[in-house]
Amino acid sequence: MSTLRIIEDLQVDPVANATATAFDPIQQALAVGYSNGTIRLFTQHTASTRLHTNGTSAITHIRFITGYAALVCIDHVGLLRVFDLETLEFCFDYQVPIAPTCISSFAGTSWVLVGTEGGRVYFVDCVNGYKSDYSIGCLAKPVAPVAAVATHPLETEKILIAYANGAVVVCDLGKASVSERAMTVGKYSYESPLELASSSGVWILDAGWSPAGDKIAVSYSNGVIAVFASNGGTLNPMIARTIQCPDIQTPENIQAATNMAPKLSCLGTIRWCTHGETDRSFLVVTSGSTTKLQNYIHILSTNGKNADVKCSQDIVLESSFELPASLLSISTVTSSSPWRNGNDGVVELAALVGQRTLVRKLHILPDLRICSSSLPGELEWCIVPVAQQFAVEGTLSTVLNKALLCSATADSAVPASSNKAVLQLYCCVDDANTLSLWCTVDQRLCRCDGVSLNLDTLFRMVGAEGQITSIHFCALSGLLAMGTDSGETFLCLLTTDPWESLAQQYTSTNQLRKLALQYYNMRPQQPQRPSTQGNRPHSTQVDSPSQQHLGLQRHRSASLHDGGFIKRKSKRLSSSFGMLFRRGSSASGHIRENSKRQDDAGNAALPRDTDIDSMAWKQQLDKLTLEMTPMVYGLQFDTQQQQLLSGHTQLKDADTSCLSMDMSKQKDGSLQLFVLPFMLARFVCCSVVKVVAGEHGLVAIAYSNGTLVVVDAINQKVVLADNINMPPKADSASVSDIFGTIDGIPVAITAMAFAFVGSSQQMSLLVGTSCGHVYQYSDFTKPPRLVGTAPASPIIYLTLEIADELDKNQLLVVGTMESVTLYHLYSPEPVATFQPSSDVQLLSMRAVHLKSGWHGIAAIVGNNQLVMLCLPGLTVDSSLKLPSNVERLLHASDACINDSGQIQILGSGGRLMKLHVTGAATEPADSSMQHRCYDDSLKPPPQPVRKGITSWLLGKATDPAADIDAFLGSHHRDLLARGGTKPGTRLHTNVLQPETEELPSLSKRSRQDSKLGEIDKSLDMGEIAETKELLERRGQQLEDVSQAMDQLSLQSEGFLKKIRAYNAEQEKKSKRRFGLF
Repeated sequence: MSTLRIIEDLQVDPVANATATAFDPIQQALAVGYSNGTIRLFTQHTASTRLHTNGTSAITHIRFITGYAALVCIDHVGLLRVFDLETLEFCFDYQVPIAPTCISSFAGTSWVLVGTEGGRVYFVDCVNGYKSDYSIGCLAKPVAPVAAVATHPLETEKILIAYANGAVVVCDLGKASVSERAMTVGKYSYESPLELASSSGVWILDAGWSPAGDKIAVSYSNGVIAVFASNGGTLNPMIARTIQCPDIQTPENIQAATNMAPKLSCLGTIRWCTHGETDRSFLVVTSGSTTKLQNYIHILSTNGKNADVKCSQDIVLESSFELPASLLSISTVTSSSPWRNGNDGVVELAALVGQRTLVRKLHILPDLRICSSSLPGELEWCIVPVAQQFAVEGTLSTVLNKALLCSATADSAVPASSNKAVLQLYCCVDDANTLSLWCTVDQRLCRCDGVSLNLDTLFRMVGAEGQITSIHFCALSGLLAMGTDSGETFLCLLTTDPWESLAQQYTSTNQLRKLALQYYNMRPQQPQRPSTQGNRPHSTQVDSPSQQHLGLQRHRSASLHDGGFIKRKSKRLSSSFGMLFRRGSSASGHIRENSKRQDDAGNAALPRDTDIDSMAWKQQLDKLTLEMTPMVYGLQFDTQQQQLLSGHTQLKDADTSCLSMDMSKQKDGSLQLFVLPFMLARFVCCSVVKVVAGEHGLVAIAYSNGTLVVVDAINQKVVLADNINMPPKADSASVSDIFGTIDGIPVAITAMAFAFVGSSQQMSLLVGTSCGHVYQYSDFTKPPRLVGTAPASPIIYLTLEIADELDKNQLLVVGTMESVTLYHLYSPEPVATFQPSSDVQLLSMRAVHLKSGWHGIAAIVGNNQLVMLCLPGLTVDSSLKLPSNVERLLHASDACINDSGQIQILGSGGRLMKLHVTGAATEPADSSMQHRCYDDSLKPPPQPVRKGITSWLLGKATDPAADIDAFLGSHHRDLLARGGTKPGTRLHTNVLQPETEELPSLSKRSRQDSKLGEIDKSLDMGEIAETKELLERRGQQLEDVSQAMDQLSLQSEGFLKKIRAYNAEQEKKSKRRFGLF
């Protein structure tokens, strides 16, 4: 029985918005919550991990519990959930009675604070599963939402609560047992100047402690930053300023502040941090025209390490950074310390940016300037969605493998001597028309940093038009070929030397732009309809020059495939190369229409006779190669042009969109890789449908009219020029002849592969056509030879395989959308054939060699199945069901399979799914959920000396964690009563539990009675918990009603006072009138 299974490795959905982020400096893990309710964890040395959330509401808040294997999140409906980072499983939840607005935590404990729209603050123990019965009611009048809540960085008992209506309150939990008034040790409401007030009012948007905890910074919706001194909890206003104006407490400065730019008129998030390298303290403030249009981040230094701010001159604006889109929120990324509310030792910011919200990392330099930094590959994939992907063929050389590992963004720390290897390598073209390289290392998606090419800039430099239709990369030689729908083919090399001389002769970019004018004005000849009396078309006459050529359209063509990433072994005799024609795609429909009409249409082109005049063919080839070789141009760029080409981010100026790169070694000393364009083949304006790069510098180019050209990139010349629809014309042939189109539907080239054929291992080119013929160009000086025939179906896959290592016989694998057929080389009779059911089609296929030793053909079928076919009989070994969420991607996607069983499916909008086939029975079914992301051996550094709650009551310092547990946990509701679990249980339970001895006097019936009693007790506890929760909600509602009644009472008292004053005034007036009489 077969043990083959499909393992899901990765799912990326750029369409889903990122809604919340958090960072754990101990585990070096970044957690990202999304609008579809999912949470992913990104660590430095493991693949991304997906948590079992089972929710669909957007994640609004997320936080790590420092020192515990726990993560807490709150979604849009107010459901607080806790997850175990060791098992990646859900532990328990708690429905917050009022809509949450913010979250914080007590350092060194497992308690979190949740602020709500009703102004109340709740306390939840996220490890023990307690919800404290104690909560802090709204301390602002009137009732207002909690804008920010933060614990003191050094004193556990102090809490900062900022209300949206402008009230800033400091609470002391050590005095909470006395009274609510005694707990409120500081309260202040800053009144903004009337010149800066707005019709909608002035609101607090964020607040936070200074690193030493002696000051508080508050951001307001009118662009004001206020700093308060907290002396023993009492709040005293110190500084009021804007981003540009350092002081607005004088009339002159207030007038200047009223003229602030719109981008500074509304502030957002504020964080008071220390830098991870210099220990400098600074403020991070976001701004924009409104609270929802925040697209600027400002850094203001605050006078040294301890933020010794005494006057407005001590706060200095150091830098401002403009984001390309609106900012949703930011979170700090610290170097090692999780203490002081996560603002100690900050080196980066994780920002949520854009209308389709994405994660961007911003690095804070020691001089407090901001620059963009790298992201894990999966997150960077979402920034600019990939529109096309092309799999890489061939075995990576040792040098390229090491260089790619060092250049991969997520593997920047991996040394060159690492034994890791690149499992998959892809060339991708994104929506910004930038070519980039992506690889998979340990099932982790990584972008090869710096290995990119700005296609728009390249096209402008040489005067090219059109869009990329085909890409092929030979991993062994580093040769990259790109074909366009305008007929041009670019040859590039992946190299460490951007100034390497590769071409024999160079043509300047100015000259290439001039030649482009002639190129786009030239039209191929339009021959008459060929004769249908025989298989060989006769000579034709030229039609009107006004007729258009098929390749002149400038729309983006369907994404085509170059097969998968090949790991060549000793028994493999060739690389393979396939093309995917998807059901429903334009390419698929066009070729299927060709195959149907060729049988019944009188004007359809017939396949060329295999009996070709060798002498005439050789004479035609000599003349064409002599004429076409000068049309292969060498490319050379200066320093500025090379920087423009190698850019992989977009700047403001579209004409100079680039990223200036250092043309030297990377920081770790490893060599930087570059994509260097060095050659351009430009013959006739006819669309390129397929390119293949070989191992010896040979590049095969197939055009839409059936023309085939092979270019020798080493010697810069054309070695083959042929058209499979036309007979040779000896020495009378011209370039316009072989690029001319016939009146009818030409036979198209649909698949190509370079292969080593025979015992001599001679390099040959296999060509598959839309009518099911397979031709072999074994020697480029001889006509092609027919080596296989499929039953009138377009060929989408070709390769040579060895089924038996003993006889070493080569088998030709021919794949179409209807069948997979196996031939002995040069034998017309098929050895074996596989055909799926009549109502489905084959979408993609590949010869695979699994680690378990399984060898065969893997094919994706249109009914959401992966069929594993054994060689040489093509019998079905396994029919594996793909994940259900793949089905919606298949019919509008690119699907690639490589020879090690790795599958990558690209859907619309850049949706990506990675899977692989394995024969190991112990491998988990979903590796994206089983990557270990929590290391219990990593411990946080010692936290600063803190004061506990009892320090104010007993006059001595104690353990803050024990104080919090004693105070908040004294009266609580158990959230685990209904079946929840504690996070991190696996880390603290013994492997061998002592067995409990059974008392001999305890009968079987009494044991059953005791078990029933335990069940009844657990049921009673569950009912009690539910009743307690209902009572708590009822009590909260009553308390809200009481607060509303108090507010009405205050308003009525004020109204009564006004009435009494009015009556007294009227009585005085009446007495005066009486005295006059």
